[in-house]
Amino acid sequence: MDRIKERINAIGKTISKLQNLRSSASPWQREAIDRIMPVAKKLASNTTAAIEHLNKNPLRINEPQYQQYLKSNAETASNLAALVKDFVEYGKTRTTLEAYERKLEVPK
Repeated sequence: MDRIKERINAIGKTISKLQNLRSSASPWQREAIDRIMPVAKKLASNTTAAIEHLNKNPLRINEPQYQQYLKSNAETASNLAALVKDFVEYGKTRTTLEAYERKLEVPK
């Protein structure tokens, strides 16, 4: 549980950093932030709720409703990871493309 709480706190810090960096970001980076933020917030909120539920009802961990809730939260985490990965890859590709444009002096 402590590791989960630490990860949720890390997500909160990352959300805060992204919000602070948004105004100086490029248009595509702002788009990435705008699409990542709601999913990250949802994940943090759902995980916090799951921890609170488990703390109040430790014997109900095997209930189907709680198991479905955990499955849904895992899917949200997977979606967030995929979204972040795709934007990171986009950024790398864009950087490479811009480097070639400069090298080849291709007009934009």
